[in-house]
Amino acid sequence: MSVCHTPGSTARSLWSSERDGRARLRPSLISGVVTLGLLAVCFAQRDRPAAQLAPLATEGLQVLLTTSELVVGQNRLAFGLLKDHKLLADARVAVRVYAVHDGEARLIAETPAPYHRLEVIEQGKRVHIHPDGSRHVHGEPTDVQGIYVAQLTFPRSGTWGLEILAQPGDGTVESARLSVSALAASLTPMAGTPAPRSRNLIASDVSELRQIDSSEPPDPRLHQTRIADAIAQGKPQVIVFATPRYCTSRACGPVVDVVRTLIPTYGDRVVFIHQEIWETGSLQKFSPTVEEWNLRSEPWIFVVDGAGMVRARFEGLTTRRELEAALRHMLGTGQR
Repeated sequence: MSVCHTPGSTARSLWSSERDGRARLRPSLISGVVTLGLLAVCFAQRDRPAAQLAPLATEGLQVLLTTSELVVGQNRLAFGLLKDHKLLADARVAVRVYAVHDGEARLIAETPAPYHRLEVIEQGKRVHIHPDGSRHVHGEPTDVQGIYVAQLTFPRSGTWGLEILAQPGDGTVESARLSVSALAASLTPMAGTPAPRSRNLIASDVSELRQIDSSEPPDPRLHQTRIADAIAQGKPQVIVFATPRYCTSRACGPVVDVVRTLIPTYGDRVVFIHQEIWETGSLQKFSPTVEEWNLRSEPWIFVVDGAGMVRARFEGLTTRRELEAALRHMLGTGQR
């Protein structure tokens, strides 16, 4: 998948409406390279619906996808932007979707991609939420301050072209193009489908919590209930699949902390569950629960209602704002 800088008139038309226009794009302009810095971690060589990954090769605007699975219908596309080797925050961003056929690309939609700041970042450093609710600021700085999120709809499966247009504070508009693929059906549980009735390991199953939670320190609040039992009891759930200690991207660790921030407000109504990716004592074999949910990237968060139906899902870096909106919508306390 390639990302290429597009100067000149194409960039200047960022906010124009070209719904019926046609743009001739060489296939090389919609296929190529994406950097790995912020990507969700793909851990199996299966057919992926989104971009194929390759080393960084260009100097212009870079798109750092955290979404690896796209499907027919509505999708949450989350990404970071890299410019001059620095992550770009708070830019004005739009995403254009092109239908690609025989080397020709036709613009079919344009949607804004607002920037969402991570609530677990303070003064450029990550904030770790301890089991007692206290906040500990890590010493090392991080350049991951937030994420751009666009809601895209793909009417059919197959390859699509995307153009990301960004206007930072200095007013200069730049763009990058890439190709993605949409699956006819999802590999992982979709909103509106039943959640797998998993019997995940909980605190009472192990002699030490560190066996099932690589967080530092482990959080017992996230390991009290099996997914199957919560469904049987009619309890809503927020389930986060992540491996904080062993994650190989900058995006996976903070997601567990984001989930923890919701426990004080919603813990009396919602079961919060953390599931590690790897089987206890191994970094070579997925846990049975990960296999049941058919996950091939991390992190993932699923919001499941009391009837055991998936109501929302988030792949990759996710903010409290997004997650809480889905949670409130499920509980009937607010609009998404």
